[in-house]
Amino acid sequence: MVASRVATRFSAAPRRLGLTLFELVVVLAILAAMAAAASVATDRYILQRRAEITNSTLDSFRRSVLGNFGAGEQIRTVTSHESPTQISGFIADVGRLPAAFGSDAATQLSELWSNPNGISGYGLKTAPGDPDVTLSCGWRGPYLDLPLGTASLHDGFGRPLSVLTVNAGSPVIAGDGDPIWGLTSFGSDGAVGHGTTDLPLDTDTTVWLGDSLSAWQADLNVRVFELDGSGGKLAPSQAGSLIVRLYRPDPATGDIVFSQSGMLSTPAPVNVAFPETLVGPKVLRAYWVSGDASQSVQSAVSPIEVRRGGATEFELLLPTLPTPSP
Repeated sequence: MVASRVATRFSAAPRRLGLTLFELVVVLAILAAMAAAASVATDRYILQRRAEITNSTLDSFRRSVLGNFGAGEQIRTVTSHESPTQISGFIADVGRLPAAFGSDAATQLSELWSNPNGISGYGLKTAPGDPDVTLSCGWRGPYLDLPLGTASLHDGFGRPLSVLTVNAGSPVIAGDGDPIWGLTSFGSDGAVGHGTTDLPLDTDTTVWLGDSLSAWQADLNVRVFELDGSGGKLAPSQAGSLIVRLYRPDPATGDIVFSQSGMLSTPAPVNVAFPETLVGPKVLRAYWVSGDASQSVQSAVSPIEVRRGGATEFELLLPTLPTPSP
């Protein structure tokens, strides 16, 4: 009987189901803290990816203009001084820097993806006045690949990049038609200068090509000789006139034009200078005409590649010059 009463008493005791209010508050606080931590980690990851996309975009701009510089340099705020392993890119194909198109920063670099100025397409072109001379040049874009479905360039944070040119040696915002010397992203905060230092890309980041074209030019010296018929060479030996031409891309059209020396008199040593020649493929050729204009000869067509820090001394060889008719 006693055992029965005890069992009845325990079975009749109320059971506590679920959580108390205090326990529920604790659980909710823990879940909120976990959600906040996950949100911060996700936001930071997204910002980091946006910073990486920005750096990649800036580096793609530099390579599209100046060509492939080889393995992985980091974006920085100083002029790029690496010597390319191969000259390519807009500056070599067209013979100039890209020009800002319009005033909208998001589309000022259109020459790198849509050829708005109608530059002749890249291909093997024949020089005017000399069908033996050919040079591959012209617009070979798109040099920059835009995100699918877009027609403008932005950094990884979705903001237009600031397009820069040079004025009195200093970077300024580019206007329509100005040569483009650099790009700036204003970083994760989108404001000029430093932002929150614990954020990825917390400060402005610029890729800058230089203060003048001198960084991408070379002074060429060309000497012209005559073959002496026995495997040697000598200064042009017969009376006549000689010119040297440097064939290059036409910056306005993308076709071939040439720079030409003055008319030089022979017999005499011939040394010709072509100062401030832009990097990229070029062609040299010498032309000689006898004093009475009855005979003419040309050197072989000489393709060259102008590089920063590369060869600047070249020789052209004329065949043995004809002697005057009696």
